Amino acid sequence: MLVEEVLERIPRATFYDLVKRKYLVIVPTVIGRAVVVGPRGRVEVLSMTRFYRPRATAVADAVLLRKAIRIAEREGWRFQGRNSRGRIAFMSRGGEKMMLIASLRAYSTHSLKNTLRRMNWYSRKKLGEAEGVRVYHPYPRRFDHMVQEGGIEVRHVGELLPPEAELEV
Repeated sequence: MLVEEVLERIPRATFYDLVKRKYLVIVPTVIGRAVVVGPRGRVEVLSMTRFYRPRATAVADAVLLRKAIRIAEREGWRFQGRNSRGRIAFMSRGGEKMMLIASLRAYSTHSLKNTLRRMNWYSRKKLGEAEGVRVYHPYPRRFDHMVQEGGIEVRHVGELLPPEAELEV
């Protein structure tokens, strides 16, 4: 979650107190300053090791995926879960299934096809369990061929970014 979104939900003094006590940490990303659980929060609240801080690109991808999930939920889709790496979300609506992929990292068409094949969600003739795949990508025109094959929708990642964020990929 970006700092601005957190400050809309909790008081400023409480937020900065949690940052000062290291329950939360601010991570600068390409899309803005994001908030993640800090070392003390990981130990005392989550019972995990304190020696970990996610990379800025991973945090940015998580923020983008969360925003993509919110957009899909407004369209009537229900969140079902994420894959183990957290870059892909699974949604369902009235028996239909959809897979959401949102990433600042420039997936190539080859790497996206391999990811989808590994998960048994994509083949040229049939789309497996998912009726649709929605991809948010910095360069949507790369996927024109896959869009023509059907079953995949590609949108520009700029739809998820705050207006003031400048995307440098």
